[in-house]
Amino acid sequence: MANAPDINERGLKGRAFAAQSSRLQPARLITREGGEDLWVDIMGEERAILGSAYLSEIKVDAPLGSAPRKLTLPDGTVFETDDHAGIEALTGLTHGARLHYYERFSPRLVGVVLACLGVAWLLWRYGLDIMAAAAIAVTPPVVIEQIDAGSMQTIDFAMAEPSKLSDAQKGEVERIYRQLVSALPDDVREDHSFDLLYRNMPGMGPNAFALPGGTMVMTDAFVEQFPDPDVLAGVLGHEIGHVVEQHGLKRLYRSLSLYLLIAFLAGDTGPILEDIVLEGNVLLSLSYGRDQERSADRFGLRLADEAGFDPAGLKEFFLSMDRKFGGREPPQWMSTHPSSKDRVREIETVIDGL
Repeated sequence: MANAPDINERGLKGRAFAAQSSRLQPARLITREGGEDLWVDIMGEERAILGSAYLSEIKVDAPLGSAPRKLTLPDGTVFETDDHAGIEALTGLTHGARLHYYERFSPRLVGVVLACLGVAWLLWRYGLDIMAAAAIAVTPPVVIEQIDAGSMQTIDFAMAEPSKLSDAQKGEVERIYRQLVSALPDDVREDHSFDLLYRNMPGMGPNAFALPGGTMVMTDAFVEQFPDPDVLAGVLGHEIGHVVEQHGLKRLYRSLSLYLLIAFLAGDTGPILEDIVLEGNVLLSLSYGRDQERSADRFGLRLADEAGFDPAGLKEFFLSMDRKFGGREPPQWMSTHPSSKDRVREIETVIDGL
């Protein structure tokens, strides 16, 4: 209370509502010794005392930006002032006052903001991958199997029809696929089901994709348009690479980890921020997806070569895709996949090293 005498001498300028009055009038807060506590008087116009109380009995609202500080006396008298420093001198640097001090704009605040942004970037760049790896490590196999089963139910309901391929066509693809799987290490084969399914998906065209648990889906259009065994082996090897390197689970857990991280930092994200987080995370994960595609290409090329196929089959597939869609591919920053031309160049480099 070392600063109380200054307040006693000059008072704190402000405004006040007398008890049970709605009229705001100019006022001063005056202090004087009251034993072990300070006695506070609120003095209005013509030095009339509007209210009095011991300081310990007065409710002092926490600071909020540049808004006036408000003090409420037990009898209902309310005093407010813009003199934040005077209130701090009167009450001491409370927790609320310290928070208000650090909230003020200053070069220090800029540094704190930049430090927070730096920590957030480090968490996004490295922490999310660590969180995803930890989540994968503790995920029971039955959960991953349920992810595959649920995904297939959705696919079959929304976009797929039963395959119209002949038994001979399916048998040839199955032979190639099993030859690739047989080239995998024993422990890898034991960890995944590696089921191969066929679906007629007119809206998707020639395509193949892998689910996190090892389920592979190949469209009828792919088998019909690319019957070459080396092409089939290259693409299937690529999809096997996604499964073995757990790309699907990593992207799933990485997306959830980012959402949980922002929710932890920002509290309840609310519907608007939730949309921004979820939609924004799609863009943030695009480059991560391109890295996965390149890694799966390298894996598929090595696997096809080890299984006795010509790894150039994957190159032929992307050359064909470039001839068909090269002029209509989206810009790299908007795509989860590298361009076909880039992939062909990288595939040639890998093949040269086999």
